[in-house]
Amino acid sequence: MTFIALEFFAVTTVLPLVVADLDGQQWYALASAGAVVTGLLGMILAGGWADRAGPRPPLVIGGILFVTGIVLCAAAPHISIFVLGRLLQGIGGGLNSVVIYVLIGRKLHEDLRPALFALFSAAWLLPSMAGPLAAGTLAELTSWRIMFGIVSIGAALSLIGLIRSTRTEKPLETSGSGAADRVLLSRSMLWALLAAGAALALHLGGQSDGALTTVTALLLGGPLLMLAASRLLPAGTLRLVRGAPRLVVIRAVLAASSGATEIFLVLYMQSHRGLSATIAGLVIAVGATGWAVGAWYQGRSQTDENTDYRLITTGAVLVLAGPMAALLYVTGNAPLGVVVAGCALMGAGFGTLYPRITSATLRLAPQEQHGRFSSGLQAGESMATAGMLALAGAAATTFSAPASFILINTFAVAAVGFAATLTLSRPPLQPAVVP
Repeated sequence: MTFIALEFFAVTTVLPLVVADLDGQQWYALASAGAVVTGLLGMILAGGWADRAGPRPPLVIGGILFVTGIVLCAAAPHISIFVLGRLLQGIGGGLNSVVIYVLIGRKLHEDLRPALFALFSAAWLLPSMAGPLAAGTLAELTSWRIMFGIVSIGAALSLIGLIRSTRTEKPLETSGSGAADRVLLSRSMLWALLAAGAALALHLGGQSDGALTTVTALLLGGPLLMLAASRLLPAGTLRLVRGAPRLVVIRAVLAASSGATEIFLVLYMQSHRGLSATIAGLVIAVGATGWAVGAWYQGRSQTDENTDYRLITTGAVLVLAGPMAALLYVTGNAPLGVVVAGCALMGAGFGTLYPRITSATLRLAPQEQHGRFSSGLQAGESMATAGMLALAGAAATTFSAPASFILINTFAVAAVGFAATLTLSRPPLQPAVVP
């Protein structure tokens, strides 16, 4: 997981150097968005595959695709080969990120899962802080290819260890006939492709400078993404059924809203308040410190329904501090110090609730459905983020500043408030009912 995260954050730093070196500026958007879209495809396919065949097959295929993709990126003689590598590593990373959740659900007692998911937070936080700096330094001193080479070696060694640990894993779900499984897989593939295509349209539309293009992408891609989500996410998710399905929604809404807040807050601080990229980055980085504190705290707490409920609710309320502080800042009603405090509290909220949502979902979902719910947690977050960033992009291109930033943060506050309200429902966490 660490190497998936390292590549994800580091490539943002070196990608401009890559397209310049390979003379492929026109491929920049696809090189950036391609791995995100194919990652969504991998997340969606991994869930049902792991439930039907066990975690080993998708782990092996996903690992091979990820490492192969990274190697292609490192050795690419042309930008088209680099983009192909990005597409392969995206789908491989998506497959493996879901399978790792399934393995944790099978191999660890529920009392141990929150602490391990706290370590998962570190696996993303450390690369998010050190990855861009390390990648930039390596690219300047040697070559951008070195970064991809290091990630490929580390990922290959990690993959070998994971594969060895799954030698005795078997499928838990009772399979139907081979023909029925093939039909189910074909349908999942079609819906997954629709979701990936809609997410790509939203992603590219959100990056467009033209208001018409952005709004068109939103109007076409949004409904298609919702339709695909209704077929791909666990039963009851879009109906906000209590228990594991509702937790999928809470995580997706919170992640999407905070992501939009951070991205456009950085833009506002630099473009309208005259802050340097370094200062703006440090403001956001404070959230990583808060995340570490929250993850440490929840990892030392008990593992039961009432504790899960308390930590998830508390975390959601803390997350609300981020977009609230950003809204006050862009309206001129708060100084930068309030934003720093808001980012720290938002990070602490995520560090508290993220591991608990994941471990509670695995506890509540039937074990033979762990793949589907693990896929739902990650794919739901990815789809929600695509939609939220497209909405924010539409606001940024349709309205002038600061009205656009006010609108973006108002919507983020409303979305986080909605998710926080969902956590208040009682009884706190009911077992999942999956047809």
